[in-house]
Amino acid sequence: MNPLKRQFSSHYQLLLMSLLVLLIQGCQSSSAVSDYDTRKDFSAISEFQQGPSKQGIKPDDLTEERLTKSIEQQLLAKGFSVTNNTGSDQHIIVSHFITTQTKQNNSSINIGLGTGRHSSNSSVGVGVNTSIPVSGRETVEMRVTIDFHQGGKLIWRGFDSFNAKGNDKPEKRQQDIDKAVANILAQYPPGKK
Repeated sequence: MNPLKRQFSSHYQLLLMSLLVLLIQGCQSSSAVSDYDTRKDFSAISEFQQGPSKQGIKPDDLTEERLTKSIEQQLLAKGFSVTNNTGSDQHIIVSHFITTQTKQNNSSINIGLGTGRHSSNSSVGVGVNTSIPVSGRETVEMRVTIDFHQGGKLIWRGFDSFNAKGNDKPEKRQQDIDKAVANILAQYPPGKK
């Protein structure tokens, strides 16, 4: 292979690898956000108990069960233990809720017709622009919020969102919830990178 082709090939491979890395990093980014009491020492907290949702409207039982299970499993994996000892500084009450917003997928095709003139020849026409709906399937944006309470006060809150479709299988729904919970709990303890 001549040196010019070899150099072009190596630059091309480097460019492709760089684009691949950027694509992977973009896919891994999280939209999770947290807020917390800056005066609180979170290093002492090691016990939790799940409390009732602070939300007025409870989600369906299946979603509620998936979310409760995911939070418990992931807190246990982070080294927390489940307890009912509510008087301890090591103890928090974890509550959660889901809010939803339905989004309509309004894809459309635009068609345009126009006029033109070339040299001494001219033509007359009418311009038309119209939208043709392609899909009417709905997407639901689900926002998961997890709150940590201690002594009746909110000390930490995290949330993340994901899109769900009405025809998603139960396994997909669980994966989406698990990922949202993992993204949220990755923000805990505060200040950890």
